[in-house]
Amino acid sequence: MRLRKTLTAAAIIPAGIAAIALSGAGAASAIAPVAEGGHYGVQFNAGETAFLGQINAGDAIESVTSRNQFGVQLAPGSRYDNGTGKVYANLDWLVDEAASRGGEVSLSINDPALWRNQFSFAQHW
Repeated sequence: MRLRKTLTAAAIIPAGIAAIALSGAGAASAIAPVAEGGHYGVQFNAGETAFLGQINAGDAIESVTSRNQFGVQLAPGSRYDNGTGKVYANLDWLVDEAASRGGEVSLSINDPALWRNQFSFAQHW
């Protein structure tokens, strides 16, 4: 039962962030659904990513999850890429970095049969 509640709560996170972005980004939103390779979530365009950075959405996500639940994919040239494969940054910093480069971010829930981490976060630019 606890697993079901955890997965249900986990499913609400991308939907909630998408709703927040839509409310701030206007009617011409370009949030794109992601459904591939066992990842199910959303990709935000550059404007939405900037808005997510302004409202500190990364901090909001981390307030209801833990960092060990996330897999992170950094974009090439990220200042947080230390060459070790470990990321020492919170999600808000990663959103802010993508926004400062005119980039985008995506957030997804992962199929537990395929992925170790419950969620994935990725930068794109």
